[in-house]
Amino acid sequence: RELMKNRALVDILIVIAVSVAAFAFESAFADALPWGEEARGVIAVLAGAAASIWLTRARGGSLADLGFRRPRRWLMVPAWVFGILVVFVTAQGLVPTLVGQFFDIPQPDMSRYDVIRGNAAMALFFAIALPLVAAVPEEIVYRGFMIDRFTTAFGGGKGAPWLAALAQAFIFGLIHFQWGIGGILMTTIMGLVWGAAFVLCGRNLWIVILAHSAAHMALVLQIYTSPAPA
Repeated sequence: RELMKNRALVDILIVIAVSVAAFAFESAFADALPWGEEARGVIAVLAGAAASIWLTRARGGSLADLGFRRPRRWLMVPAWVFGILVVFVTAQGLVPTLVGQFFDIPQPDMSRYDVIRGNAAMALFFAIALPLVAAVPEEIVYRGFMIDRFTTAFGGGKGAPWLAALAQAFIFGLIHFQWGIGGILMTTIMGLVWGAAFVLCGRNLWIVILAHSAAHMALVLQIYTSPAPA
């Protein structure tokens, strides 16, 4: 059993190392890459997802072990997605307000997405692209892979999945450091909500992918319709 725990931790560290190395590559060759600052981090998350899938298969697992399985009730999927979004929006507004009574929490730095403001073509592009290059690979890494591995690392008991959801949420928040302290807090909340939903819905990754994608689309719409900063 200790071997399984240690192997799970090693797998997590491998995926983190691959993601960090890919991000370092993006940063080192940023000027030579065909995309701008808005897309920095895409290679890192895609590399992390590829490493997660490879390790899962190498350990004798399948995509179903990452959460790619058929929902038990298709009619419940929209209700799950809507419920997750409601909880996320509520937590996103409530937690910063509570924390803000004790600490000065700056707004997330979304300046890298200023190209979307008032630009319908770019807004449409990001609404389509973000689910594909962010929501899907992030859910593979942080909910599908890390919750599975952390659950094993924490002993696999009844409370292990919830500890796993908490652990991956902190890591998920930290990888969004480019958004500043406010962005880290926002994405940590997102990771907690997404992680808890993943555990509650029977570890079905499609449900949280849909909720995550919907949240991205809502963010794009919010930025598109918001005035440019003074």
